[in-house]
Amino acid sequence: MSEVLEGLLQKRASLSAELRALDAGIAAYRRALLPTKSAAVQAKVSGTRPTMSLAARKKLSLLAKARWAKKRKEDKK
Repeated sequence: MSEVLEGLLQKRASLSAELRALDAGIAAYRRALLPTKSAAVQAKVSGTRPTMSLAARKKLSLLAKARWAKKRKEDKK
């Protein structure tokens, strides 16, 4: 009877270790996928910004040119 119990306890310990390893893997995968607050804070501290796409830069450029054109038109009046 004690051999059966010993075998079950060993199996439980090995499954517990495997479960901890799986939990650690899941946690690491989540950290890699989801940005944390500390990563956002580090980006602010270092002063870096995410790169802007060419389309977004062009759109902002066109908006700025339109604002300046409107201002120049109003100044002429």
